[in-house]
Amino acid sequence: MAGNQPQTVHALERGLSVLSAVNEFSPASLSILVDATGLPKATIVRLLHTLRAAGYVERAENKGYRLLPRVRDLFSSLDRESAPTQIIRRMLNDFATIVKWPAEFMVREGATMVIEVSNRDSAPINLRRFEHVRFPLLHSASGIALLAWSKPRQREDIIRSALLQEKSSERADVAKTTRRKISEALARGYGMQDYNTPIEGTRAISVPVFAGDMAVAAMALIFLRDALPQSQVDTVLVPKLKEIANSIGLQYTALLRGR
Repeated sequence: MAGNQPQTVHALERGLSVLSAVNEFSPASLSILVDATGLPKATIVRLLHTLRAAGYVERAENKGYRLLPRVRDLFSSLDRESAPTQIIRRMLNDFATIVKWPAEFMVREGATMVIEVSNRDSAPINLRRFEHVRFPLLHSASGIALLAWSKPRQREDIIRSALLQEKSSERADVAKTTRRKISEALARGYGMQDYNTPIEGTRAISVPVFAGDMAVAAMALIFLRDALPQSQVDTVLVPKLKEIANSIGLQYTALLRGR
């Protein structure tokens, strides 16, 4: 009958909610998935078993669950670079000839920051700090930069959501450390995070990308801490990083205005 509407398949809805939560909190533990989806633990266990059998998720060495490459098949038609991405890539390649060190355009996906565009391959200094492209929001320079310049209410909402990825016993300490890093970033003018893998002494600095008055992404620059004096970082690298972040932000603003 014309008035009848097809009923939704609740099992599918639940499965997709688990898949989405695994993507957002990867590697996601059972407790995180329960908090994120509101589903009973037993239901999530059954859904994870199904998703594992279908090749969409895997157990990440007792640290939780993460997506497998087969998930890309679900959105392969969307995996082509958009015109704005191509523009940003050209901008980053030009930026590499000026700064030499690799830079990355980062966007937030849930509790992580993801490399949307990178000039790792074109930067004169080939510094591959990591093979993966996804980093914890609360433990990365780009995440801190995005949070620091977000509006206060939005910032607190994001922090509360991201803390679900942390062990419950550590959430209070992580929250305290995150707010300290945010205060330091605001005073310094950029977010910062040091790494010792794969190269000891790797440092990432990051500034926000604005669309209008809203922080929507971040630009990160990667270099070896001991290779540059702090004065050069503050007077050369940071201004250049802010300059390209501003240029990319103008692209976002133009898109939002429909130009």
